[in-house]
Amino acid sequence: MLTYFLLAAGGLVLLVAILGFCAGCWEHRPLLICYMFLLILIFLMEAMVGVFGFIYQEIVHTELENNLNTTFLTHYKIDNDKTVAIDFLQEKFQCCGAVSFSDWQYSQWKNKNPDEMNLVPDSCCKTIKGHCGRRDHPSNINYSGCLRKVEDHLRNHLSILSAVGLGICVIQIFGVVYACMLFVKLKDLGDDT
Repeated sequence: MLTYFLLAAGGLVLLVAILGFCAGCWEHRPLLICYMFLLILIFLMEAMVGVFGFIYQEIVHTELENNLNTTFLTHYKIDNDKTVAIDFLQEKFQCCGAVSFSDWQYSQWKNKNPDEMNLVPDSCCKTIKGHCGRRDHPSNINYSGCLRKVEDHLRNHLSILSAVGLGICVIQIFGVVYACMLFVKLKDLGDDT
């Protein structure tokens, strides 16, 4: 969601730049006021992304801890979309289960299918092939859980979003200051004539 705010701010910058160019070329003060207002709006959007990115970094662990294990244990092989997502996570991050591979013994997937030969999903295997999850030996499956790896991945991306949002919003301050200076200069020119 934060990425979409940055994308919207970026799209708005293009329109605002054209507006600022026209306001400066035509020396039109009302357009210049509109330009300053929109720059301040963009500044606020980018600052919001930066601040929320830092805030979300602090709560990522809690959110993942509360939701990831529940999703793994209750939705695997029951909800097809979530099953695909869980398999993707386990393959991409080379992990198994939310906290550890042993989480799977408590899953709905295992409880509803007691005859299931696989101890863990095949996506837990180091080398994925059919029914490779029948053995839960360290040479066969990834023993570490996905929670820490997904958390680190999300924190890295949130810190990048925060830095970009806050870094770019600083540039908008210069735009607002220069627009104010131009507005005052145009006012002075209007008073002289």
